[in-house]
Amino acid sequence: MNSNIKKIFWRWLEFLKIAFDSIKAHRLRSLLTVIGVVIGVAVVTIVAALLEGAGNFVVSQTANFAPNVVRIDKAAFQDFAGDGQAFVTALSKRPNIYPDDLQVLKNRFQETLEIGGQADGSLPVRRSEKTLNGINVQGVTPNITSLTSVKIANGRELTETDNQFRSNVCVIGTDIVDELFPNLNPLGKEIRIGQLPFIVVGIAEPRGSLFGASQDGFVMIPLGTFSRIFGERSRSISILAQSKPNLNLSVAETEEAVRVGMRQLRKLKFADEDNFSLTTAKSVQAFTDTLTGLIGTITYPLTIIALVVGGVVVMNMMLASVTERTKEVGIRMALGARRGDILTQFLFEATLLTLFGGILGLFLAFVLVWVVALITKLPIFLPLWAAFMAIGISCLVGVVFGVLPARRAAKLDPIEALRSE
Repeated sequence: MNSNIKKIFWRWLEFLKIAFDSIKAHRLRSLLTVIGVVIGVAVVTIVAALLEGAGNFVVSQTANFAPNVVRIDKAAFQDFAGDGQAFVTALSKRPNIYPDDLQVLKNRFQETLEIGGQADGSLPVRRSEKTLNGINVQGVTPNITSLTSVKIANGRELTETDNQFRSNVCVIGTDIVDELFPNLNPLGKEIRIGQLPFIVVGIAEPRGSLFGASQDGFVMIPLGTFSRIFGERSRSISILAQSKPNLNLSVAETEEAVRVGMRQLRKLKFADEDNFSLTTAKSVQAFTDTLTGLIGTITYPLTIIALVVGGVVVMNMMLASVTERTKEVGIRMALGARRGDILTQFLFEATLLTLFGGILGLFLAFVLVWVVALITKLPIFLPLWAAFMAIGISCLVGVVFGVLPARRAAKLDPIEALRSE
């Protein structure tokens, strides 16, 4: 048994050496042969990396709150299975969520849930002669740092007293610090948001940028102050809820509690559908998986076309190689090589060619993904499974498209092959 395994091993090693020598002897032709495979493998791998990166990006941005938090919005895109028109219709027809609704829920669940809110607007922010236009102004409740990914780096958080008395205090992002306070500590300094003066009491931790757009160009003010500036009922707010630490309710329990609370608040009947949206990190992940899966189902077959084209090129070049090496095949058969040996030899060469193409395509994909991640700051990377898939696909292309040339070589008549010139 061991001797048979050794014979097979040495025979295959000899096939591999001959295949490598053949490729080495025709470097340029071999490189041109596998260009299609290089491109095909690179495209498939890049698509895999982009889809996975896009999924990570959507989850991190859409669910920008703690994993155990439930978010209540007027409408959330994932509730409509990607139907943009239905989403827009819901935004126009559903009732807004107001600070009054937030207070009702806080009173109802004060023993079981921690509930906060957030509203978004846009105003110019100014200090001295420097004005920043279109800055994201967020009205938030004091517990926003425990309900979202925003953390305070320096200074203090906004307090319930700030919110109750609608104080003109703010927490600013690092971009605001860099633009308005390039050489100063901003804590305790005054800036103007719109036409009103605000005192900076805190600086948020930097969150970096995505697609070249910074995530740190924002100002947070108390939700009460926001309502005073923009109006109590000028826009819909978002409500965030999570279990009290001592109760440790599951996300599903929290979600069901706030759903019942909202339905009772809006006096919805049993048969009525929710006229609001609930979002959790899990629901966003499920929606993202569905969306990227759909995109992958459409995209991957298109990328396979490049691999098929590359495989056809490999097959044609191998057929030409068989014709060119007919006499060599005849000599090998005359010396005792079996038809199976000839078949295996040409399959080895085709597979080795496409394997080289797969490795080059994988390297090209790695470089391109690294460049895209560097430029856009998108959290994309080359998944390990995509690397194995690239190598596997390239070998499969070699086997599938190498069978015809290998069979043709194996079926050559030894006498006729020896007579060829």
